[in-house]
Amino acid sequence: MKQHKWPNVKGTYKFDFNLRDISFFKVGGKCDVYFQPTDALDLQNFLTQIPNDIDITVLGNVSNVLILDNGIRGCVINLANFNKIMFEKDFVVVDAGVQLSSFIKHCIDHNLSCCEKLFCIPGTIGGAISMNAGIPSFEIGDALISVDCIKFNGERITFKRKDLNMTYRDGNIGKDLIVVSATFNVSTKEKIKLQQEVNDIIKKRRASQPIGAYTCGSTFKNPPGEKAWELIQLAECKNLNVGDAFVSDIHSNFLINKGNATSSDFLKLINIIKQKVLQHTGILLEEEIKTIGEP
Repeated sequence: MKQHKWPNVKGTYKFDFNLRDISFFKVGGKCDVYFQPTDALDLQNFLTQIPNDIDITVLGNVSNVLILDNGIRGCVINLANFNKIMFEKDFVVVDAGVQLSSFIKHCIDHNLSCCEKLFCIPGTIGGAISMNAGIPSFEIGDALISVDCIKFNGERITFKRKDLNMTYRDGNIGKDLIVVSATFNVSTKEKIKLQQEVNDIIKKRRASQPIGAYTCGSTFKNPPGEKAWELIQLAECKNLNVGDAFVSDIHSNFLINKGNATSSDFLKLINIIKQKVLQHTGILLEEEIKTIGEP
C-alpha cells in the first residue's frame, strides 16, 4: 500500500500502523494506512481523490471496538484533529474528534447542562453518536439537534435528529458516512450542581467498574427488561477466561485483557458467554462492542 499514490493532503499518513497501540483492549493487528486529516476540507479532498477500490474504516477512540488480529485492510481514518467546540446562545457545535468527557467539562465550565450523565463513557463525539451511547436514563441522541457528515464520495450532508431514527445503541448513521460535527441543545445550570453530578458518576464508576484495566466497557447490550451482567452471572460466567481474556470480577459485562490476550481469545470468550447465557436463560445476548478487521 505504500507504493500507492495517495492524495496530497495537509493531514498525516502512517503506514503499517499498529492498531493495538490505540485499542482499549490492547489487541489487534495493523492497518495498511492510517490517515488523520486536519479538518473537514482536508477530509473531503482526500475522499474525492482516493480510488474507489480502497476500503475505508473510520475509528474514533477505539473504546468500543474489538480490532481483529490480522488488522484492517485499506485506509483507517481517525478524526483526532477535529477538536473544536463552539458555544452559541442555546446550542453548541462540537467536532467529532472531541472526547465526550472533554466536551462535558467544557459545558460545565460554561454553566451549561447537556450530556453530563454520560461523563464516564470513554468515547469521542463521533463514536458516541454512531452508537447512540447512553445509560438507562439518557442517550446522547436525547440532546442532539443535528449531525454534520461527509459521505465517502466527499459530499457533505446534514441530518436533523428526527430524521436519523436512532435506537438503542445505534445512531443509524449510514456505513458510507463520516460524522464530522454535531449540534446539541444546552440549558443553563449552576456549575456546582453539574460538577457534583459528575463527581457522583465518577464515584459510582470507581466502585462498580474495573478502572485501569484494558477493557472496552460493556460487552453486551441489555436485552429488553433484563441486565446483561445479571444474565452473565446467572449463567455462572463470572471469572471465565480464554487465555488472558477474562470476565471482570468487578463487573461481569466487562471483559478485560490481563496482559497477552488476542482478539481471537476475546471472540472465543464472547461466544462461550453467549452460549452459556442462552442455555441458562433462553436469551441470546447481542454484542454492544463492534468487531472489525480480519481474523
